Amino acid sequence: MRAIIWSKNNCILCTKAKNLLEKKGINYEERNVEGPDWTPEQFFEAVPNARTFPQIYIDGKYIGGYDMMMTHWQLGELRL
Repeated sequence: MRAIIWSKNNCILCTKAKNLLEKKGINYEERNVEGPDWTPEQFFEAVPNARTFPQIYIDGKYIGGYDMMMTHWQLGELRL
């Protein structure tokens, strides 16, 4: 299982999402739009309707934000 997390600095839900994935042993790529490698423009191109952080993809499937990831997990739709 592989995840991509679009994030920004000082984002509590971004940190919670990364901590959960780490706890479950899931590798992830962080794409911080306030870092040197990723920009807000790239974020909006990749996730055009998103306006909050984090935005999460797992195994190429768009999951949504932290709350949606937790909902999918609690409903058994996502095996973490």
